[in-house]
Amino acid sequence: MIVSNHGSRQLDGVIPTAMVIEAIAETVAPAAVLVDGGIRTGRDVLRALCLGAHAVLVGRPYLWALAIAGEPGVAELLARMQLELENALALTGCRSPAEADRSLVVDWTA
Repeated sequence: MIVSNHGSRQLDGVIPTAMVIEAIAETVAPAAVLVDGGIRTGRDVLRALCLGAHAVLVGRPYLWALAIAGEPGVAELLARMQLELENALALTGCRSPAEADRSLVVDWTA
């Protein structure tokens, strides 16, 4: 299952994927859930994993990196996102993405 709002580029004001991924993941379990939209940093990756995604899809940042610096730019983007994810995991006490869970994310809308 892929959960995407196409980065909100198709319709302004659509619900962010981070607000719906948890409910969708629970509904379609045990199916794998991939999320797209709003993934810009390694911290965004961790948030999506905590909310039930099994993996993330990254679109717009790839295009930006490719446009700015070609293939080396994309390699740099991936390295940066990996380091950000590793840093976020370490700061939350997780040794791997498998240890990320809902308890790491606060719902400020409640």
